[in-house]
Amino acid sequence: MNPHRMRRTRALIASVAAASCLAATPSIAHAQAWLPEKGSSSYSFDYTSVLNKKHYTPTGAEVDVGHTSIEILSIGGSYSPSDRVQISASLPYVNSRYIGPGGGGHDTEQDNGQWHGTVTDLQLTVHYQVTDGPIAWAPYIGFVIPTTDYETFGHSAAGRELEEYWLGFYAAASLNEWIPRTYVQILGNYAFVEKVRDIAHDRSNASLEIGHFLNDAWSLRALVTRQWTHGGIDVPVPLTSPLFPDHDRLAAEELLNVGAGVSWSLNERMSLYGLYLQSIEGTNAHKVHHRVSLGVSYGGSAH
Repeated sequence: MNPHRMRRTRALIASVAAASCLAATPSIAHAQAWLPEKGSSSYSFDYTSVLNKKHYTPTGAEVDVGHTSIEILSIGGSYSPSDRVQISASLPYVNSRYIGPGGGGHDTEQDNGQWHGTVTDLQLTVHYQVTDGPIAWAPYIGFVIPTTDYETFGHSAAGRELEEYWLGFYAAASLNEWIPRTYVQILGNYAFVEKVRDIAHDRSNASLEIGHFLNDAWSLRALVTRQWTHGGIDVPVPLTSPLFPDHDRLAAEELLNVGAGVSWSLNERMSLYGLYLQSIEGTNAHKVHHRVSLGVSYGGSAH
């Protein structure tokens, strides 16, 4: 891959990283395998609309117990104090609503059919460039810190309000030698999640992305993501169970999602991107009928 194409690849992957990560983990603002050079900074604004029409049972069967709509507005930023280190942060505002029969112990104010909005969890990550060039590897550590005391019980709960510590990596390679203007990128992430009622429920996430440049401005990508929960509990649980008030936070969610996206680089500083995602199988989780993310990223080098 020539130097000009490599710079374009870095800029474009950086511009869509937040949207890609939304599909796999809580969003990691501007994280990628090829980190920007020293002094670079960037900012992003993302809008995501999610519709969940069904729930996955512990066996993977699908049941309709009402629909949940979620809108997420997220701002993010990053700075590179050196050629090998990048610091990133993002903060989402979540607006959610449940429409359905209610009952089942979920007939609370959170699920009263109205929209409920709140700022949720600050996400901080620090990335390190181990290898560069046609094949790149950048591990990272991350932290999730709840910023408000929001409701965590209900179909339309905005989140789990739990601290998390992440260990993960991005790895990517140019496939230009075999398929012109094409790259592949993978993400692996392990989240150490705060225990609830002394029950462990850590999480692993992985994603595979294949991207292709139509030209210097436009690119397309396909994405597959997978989530596993290590521990947790099967849901639903009986109303009389002592775990019922926290079953949403402890659900042993597993999901397999697929998606596709498009990006447009207006110039080397600004990019627009969109991503579509849906679930194809899972257990103990909401089935994502569709998730649409739209965003803009602006940034540049200090040189």
